[in-house]
Amino acid sequence: MPDTPRQRQRSALAIVAAVVVVALAVVAAVWLSRDSGGDEGSVAAASASSFAPGGQDVLPRAMGGQEAIDALGERLGDVAELNGMTADQLRDLLLRDASVEVAPSGRLLYDDDLRPPPTPR
Repeated sequence: MPDTPRQRQRSALAIVAAVVVVALAVVAAVWLSRDSGGDEGSVAAASASSFAPGGQDVLPRAMGGQEAIDALGERLGDVAELNGMTADQLRDLLLRDASVEVAPSGRLLYDDDLRPPPTPR
């Protein structure tokens, strides 16, 4: 039995409504996980006395290399865990890659110097 135009219209509306509902659910989930700290909660719970991701800054400014390691001190392990690695891995990364910095929040960032390509002469 072929679909009538009205049945096709209802089917199309049902599909559009389902897509809108899924999109809203994804936006809400992202928004809620960001506001609640997302996967950072395990770090905050494990070391709440010394470090609270998303809360107080761990550094006064972005730092890299030995300067970041020295400034973080005992918080190096907490910052490493926040970024999904061990303290030794973070230490090695900071010493090996000069473009890696620790943001005041404790998140890692890359300070890339982007220059335009040379112009042909």
